Formats: sequence, structure tokens, C-alpha cells
Amino acid sequence: MHYTRAVSFLMILGALLVARPVQAFTFNGSNLISDFSLVNTQTMSLADVARWLQERQSLLANVFQPDAAGMLKFPHEIIWLAAQEARVNPQVLLVMLQKEQRLITDTTPKQSQYDWAMGYGCPDSSGCNPRFQGFGKQVRGAALQFQGYLEDLTAKGETIARWAVGRTKTTPDGYIVTPENKATAALYSYTPWRGGPTGVGGNYSFVRLYAEWFGTGRYPDGAVLRGEDGTAWRITGGKRQRFASAAILYSYVPAEKVIAVSASDITAYQEGPQIRYANYSVLADSTGVRWLIVQHERRRVASSEVFRQLGFHPDEVEDATTDDLDAYAVGSDIASADDSPRGMLVLEIGTSKEYLVTGSVKHLIPHPAIREARFPGQQMKPILAADLATRKTGATLTLPDGEIVTAPKYLPQVFVISGGKRRPFASPRTIEQLGYAWSNLRVLSNDAMDLHAEGAPITGGFEGGVEAPTGSIVTSPPAAPVTVPILESASIPRHGLSVF
Repeated sequence: MHYTRAVSFLMILGALLVARPVQAFTFNGSNLISDFSLVNTQTMSLADVARWLQERQSLLANVFQPDAAGMLKFPHEIIWLAAQEARVNPQVLLVMLQKEQRLITDTTPKQSQYDWAMGYGCPDSSGCNPRFQGFGKQVRGAALQFQGYLEDLTAKGETIARWAVGRTKTTPDGYIVTPENKATAALYSYTPWRGGPTGVGGNYSFVRLYAEWFGTGRYPDGAVLRGEDGTAWRITGGKRQRFASAAILYSYVPAEKVIAVSASDITAYQEGPQIRYANYSVLADSTGVRWLIVQHERRRVASSEVFRQLGFHPDEVEDATTDDLDAYAVGSDIASADDSPRGMLVLEIGTSKEYLVTGSVKHLIPHPAIREARFPGQQMKPILAADLATRKTGATLTLPDGEIVTAPKYLPQVFVISGGKRRPFASPRTIEQLGYAWSNLRVLSNDAMDLHAEGAPITGGFEGGVEAPTGSIVTSPPAAPVTVPILESASIPRHGLSVF
């Protein structure tokens, strides 16, 4: 047997107590985050922000700070309200607090860190402007600054700092950058330094933190999530696709592979096209051509005679729009009744190589473990090498997306398969926090694992991949109120500051 589920989980979990380091994230200095990620105000509710700070045992969960008008409030209220007012993602503001002053994780912050929490009003060329001193002024001012940058990019094509989409500039630390979207231009307008893993942190630090806490390190492509309202979604290309019904959902994945998540986990992704049709549905386009849906592909049924010989009935055919069909990649034609609609597993006589044959295309199955994971219990049919030679060579098959796997030489590391790559979980707690089930863990042989290149780590939104113990300690506000000047909204400048 090439892998097994019936392994000693005590042995594996014992080995997992010490997590291996994960590889560095991928950084593109010209595309820091997506435009949607910058302006998505629905990623976190007010309660989510409070809970997030508590889970990290941040001091911001336990103190009161003055808002922009001098009223004492909890920081999570100030952060969330500023995000909603300026129409920016509250996650971005949380990352900025850490990038600028380490206020999320610092256990002994100084008053100056609160006073200049976002580095707002502190241009590189001079000192900080006392008009913008105070936690609430900092958070609200920075949020409105980003709103102003985005408005200028839409109306004028550039920010006051002359950053623009497609315009190449050299950063103060010597990097050549050409922003690919408005979010990147806005972030460089606020912090003009690109930064790197050593020396100046700059926007490198922002992207690293965002990826670890909220970004690409959370749920990978191929994950199937169920929200608190019962709707199910598949993550594809960084977007969420809603399954139109439970019947359609379970035609693609078994119930045990669906992960229960919070509403904020769902809304963190931009919505993509709906999954309206069950696996193995037969669709007809506007010209009458019939297509069979097989997982994420549509295969054209070559003729009415082939359709009849395959045993389909006209009543099974559903009309589909061009947009419906465009949601699926085009697979090989079903040219004859001998072509299994789901593909045929074959064993090449003489070489013992395994293939999946779909129409005129053959896909190498490089390891029995991959066949067993993709096609459990299915038998292979012997085939002559000469018969295979007439077929085109398609993509080599890998383990299916969403599988969680490990192998002896990689212990204690556990991976999830996404896009044909193995992405490492940062820690055992990350696996549990994201809702993956240990009962679904597959233990592969080393050679089967090595067929999958290592991808970016899955951190679950916790820095370093380690979840802090949950705890809520709420202190009372001080007896004497702190007097701060009232800042009118019009007096917060939204342009012209290059803050580092």
C-alpha cells in the first residue's frame, strides 16, 4: 500500500508538537495587495476586530484610547469605525498599526507609540505634526488618507505623491517599482519605501504581515468552505464561488471535506461566478452543442449519436448561457461511445505506467497514491502501448486539491494540496484553527510527496502561524478623562504626506 489513513495518530501528533519553519512568502513589489483587498470593508465586523485583538493578547484589546474627537473608546471601535468611514479594509489598518509601531504585539509600548500609531503626519523630511498626535487621530487620519489616494487615482490618474498605475518610480531605498494597481500606488504614496527582509521594512513588512494574518496564507485554492448562514463556497483563483445548492455541492466533494468558517472568512474573498450545475451535468449552449461537466472542465459531446450511445436522455440537458459555460475550462471532446465521460483508467502493457484517458488525451498518473486518492476503488484496464501512442499527452495528474498530507521524511510537517503544490501548515494549531479534520490526513510515501513542489505556507492568519491563547481582560476607563483637542474632519489632510 502506498499510503494509508489507518496510521497511528498518536505517533503523528506527537511528532507534530514541534513545527518546522515554513518558507518565506512570495513578494511582488509592484503588486502589494489587490484593489479589492484595500477597500473591502466587510472583512471584519466590530466584534471580529475585538476578538482578533483578544486572541493575540494584544494590549490594544485591554486599554482605552482617545478617538479623533477626544472621546475615550476601545481601540477596536476606533479602528472599525475609521475603516467604515473611509471605506478601507479594517485588516489594512491593523497591519499598519503593527508595521508602523508594533502595537499589535508589543507588550510594553511607550506612549509615543500610541501617539503616532500609524506614522500619520510624520513625513520623512521633517518631524511629526502635533496636530495629528493621538491614537484616534492617527487611525482615522491614515484611513482617510488612503481614501484620498484612491479618489485621486480615479479622478486624476495619480496621487499627490505622483504614484500612478503603470508609472515607474525609484523608491528611496533604490528599488524600481511600477504599480500594477491602485492599491499598490496608494501604499507607496503612504510609505514610499519598498523594503526587504533585512534593513528597511517598508512595504515588504506590510505585505509579509498582511499575508500572514489575512492574505494568501489563509485558505488555499481548492478549499470548500461553509459559512455561518449555511451557504457553501469553493475558493478558486483567490475568489469565492457559491454552490447553488447542497445537491450541487455534494456532487463535487464529500461532506467531510467541507470546512465550517465564520462570515468574515467568506467575505474576505471577492465573489466569483456561481457554481450552478452539478458534476456530470449535460449542458447545451445557444448553438445546440452539448457539453458534459466533469469537475472543473466541460467536455463537448461530439454528436447526437454519441450522446445517444452514452445513454443520455434529452430531458437531462439544461440550457446554459455563454457566461455559465465560460466558468469551466474546455476539456477534450467525447468523440465516441468508447470514451468514458469520466475518463478511463488504463495500465500500459509492458511498462506498467498508469494513465487517465479522456477522449484523445492521456494523462500520466505518476504514482499509485495519486490514483488511489483521485479514483478510489476504480479498476484499471490494460492497454497496448500502440493504442496509447495515438493519443495526445495532457497534464500529469497530482493529488486533488484540498487533501491534507504528510510523509515520513517530512514529519512533523503537514501540507495541504492546492494547485498541484503542497503548501505547509505553519503549526498543528493552524490546522485545527482553520477547521481541517485530522481524520482526513493522508500519509504518503516520500516519493509520492516529492512529486509535488512546495508552495507558499498556510498560516491561518496568525503571525508566525502560532495561535495565541484566547483570553479577554477588560479594564475600566480611568477616572479622570484625558483632555485632547477636538479635530474636525476637514482639518485632517488627505494628500501630500509621505509617511514612513
